[in-house]
Amino acid sequence: MPDSTVLPLLYKPEEAATQLRISRTKVYALLRSREIRSVKIDGCRRIPVAALSEYVARLEGRAA
Repeated sequence: MPDSTVLPLLYKPEEAATQLRISRTKVYALLRSREIRSVKIDGCRRIPVAALSEYVARLEGRAA
């Protein structure tokens, strides 16, 4: 039987904050500084899942 779980492609800033375990305010600061890339859909800011992965990978690179 096929898995019916649908994984998101885009997160709202609030959802991204939850995923990263940081505040919504911090997510907006990261968006403003372009540390996390995003897209706009009809005026709504969305963050690609890949953008969060890239951000975390950069953080891991800095820690090494």
